[in-house]
Amino acid sequence: MRKQVLLFSVIAAISVQICAQETPAWAKDLIIYEIVTKAFTSPNGPESGTFNSAREKLPYLEKMGITGIWLNGTNLGDPRHFYNIWTQYGCIDPSKLDPTLGTPADFKTFIDDAHSRGMKVFMDIITHGVMNDSPLVKEHPDWFRGGSWGMTDFDWSGEKKALDEWWVKTFTDWVVDYGVDGFRLDVDIYRPDLWKRIKQQAAAAGHPIIVFSETWFDTEGAADFMQRMTPLSNQRSGPDYNILLHRDVAKHYQSFDYFRIIEADIYYSDGSNDKGYFDITPLLDPSIVGHYNPHPEGRLKLTLLNHPAPPTPERQDAWRIRIDNVDPDKVIDNIVVKPLGWWKVNYQFGRQGAPLAGLSGSKRYDISVTPFVPDRLLYSVQLSSHDDGWESYPQDKNPYVAQGSRSMFGYSFLLTPAIPFFLSGEEFNADFVPLPTLTPDLAGKGEPGRGKWMVGSMIDWSQLTQRPKQEMLDDVTRMIAIRKAEADIFRPVTTDRKPNIKAVPLQTTGVAGDSIPVPFMLFNDNKAIVVCGNNTAQTVRGKLNISLKDTPLEHVAELQITDLWNGGNPKKVKPSDLEHFSVTMKPDKIKRGGLAVFKIE
Repeated sequence: MRKQVLLFSVIAAISVQICAQETPAWAKDLIIYEIVTKAFTSPNGPESGTFNSAREKLPYLEKMGITGIWLNGTNLGDPRHFYNIWTQYGCIDPSKLDPTLGTPADFKTFIDDAHSRGMKVFMDIITHGVMNDSPLVKEHPDWFRGGSWGMTDFDWSGEKKALDEWWVKTFTDWVVDYGVDGFRLDVDIYRPDLWKRIKQQAAAAGHPIIVFSETWFDTEGAADFMQRMTPLSNQRSGPDYNILLHRDVAKHYQSFDYFRIIEADIYYSDGSNDKGYFDITPLLDPSIVGHYNPHPEGRLKLTLLNHPAPPTPERQDAWRIRIDNVDPDKVIDNIVVKPLGWWKVNYQFGRQGAPLAGLSGSKRYDISVTPFVPDRLLYSVQLSSHDDGWESYPQDKNPYVAQGSRSMFGYSFLLTPAIPFFLSGEEFNADFVPLPTLTPDLAGKGEPGRGKWMVGSMIDWSQLTQRPKQEMLDDVTRMIAIRKAEADIFRPVTTDRKPNIKAVPLQTTGVAGDSIPVPFMLFNDNKAIVVCGNNTAQTVRGKLNISLKDTPLEHVAELQITDLWNGGNPKKVKPSDLEHFSVTMKPDKIKRGGLAVFKIE
């Protein structure tokens, strides 16, 4: 007789230590600019960029207002493993610099010069493994197990003390000996405990650092923020207009919760799997109205059976989840419960031969899980990165993301309360120029010179002699200046709270209001900033209904408003004047177009 209900408990409950090391105060002022060292400059032709040639561009970055450099290209790497070009990702040894980029002295001089100009420098670290022919594999075969990406992987679960100590020393030395300010971790963090030790030793040496992982993982407090927290593009197809930041910034921050949708996967012994989803918004914050995106449909139906308190680091009440529509004719190997979109989560059922294996015969199971308590992170948003133009990217499209859009660059990106990431060249709408050997296929297949991966995009700095590109650079520089001047408004909030933000209604003439982004207002105790975007090729005129209700400025009788985008002297206004405030936005993709930005104080 088949049992219809089975109750069991999670074996691997998580208790996350949030913020094991305090994030340095300077992290909140970061504007991160990614440099692919080999292609950022070309002093002697394609793939000839070095630390010294990149250093020559530091005055340019300083003038633009950049405060953080993600240096993609430092460690000893393979010249052809990915896309038939040299990349950081075909790593041979993360403890050594690649000699084609310069000497250790060159590297330190680059960092020292960046520091003198108010910029932090972050190394890109390949955490999963090294090339198969790496000397490390021959010298320490016991450090490795299996492989991925055509490489040999470290055995991070093998309790290799010598490997652990070497890893901690290697990256502590980069900080102490060279002044590196932090690390971007490619693919996965794998061993948060080691990165916490590295951060502790760096802080003890008087040089606190940050760590940011590529995408969403449980870092047990080791990471300060994530690279792909909110990317504005899909790396295989271009701008992703399903992301609310493109059209409604306020709604994005009011309703978006990375841990709101819970996914359950049942893996069967025949290799198939079923999925189901449920929304825990009412549990986390009943005041939230609406959804970021409807969650996907799955075969499994999930129901929360109890009413636990919202999870905190100090208290995690068990969730009792009912899973219906399980295939009764298949044998279950594993059940995994995780936040939607995460690549890896540490709580699951059936770990390596645990008693779940072999369950079958029922359409329904009741399970009890200890809820996930996420890291407390700084918000971030990514306009573009080296991974845009990934394998299968359309040949007829430019993999740069903004492509001259002031609306996207300002409204959706730089003027939001998050750490911004963007790839070199975006700031002046650079043309995509592939390295001559860049192939369309990750494994180096296809016609050389036809690839679209942005690691292989050469920056042609002579393009800045073109007036439209110089105007784009001037406008991005102005956006950054606004962000820095109003840093108390635009500094990133953390994932445990929402910013002070609200939508601002706009009535337009000539252009349908629902065809342009919804204006928004950020505010604090002393002022408010209103940001409007125009992503069309038309001039937009209209009236903003700026309401200061429920803000600290609500009862101020007289205010002044300043046009930050076009300039001009402040104007005195009454709160009632703001309810029908005139606004004009030039067409997007032209000088001083695509935006309107006002300060009220």
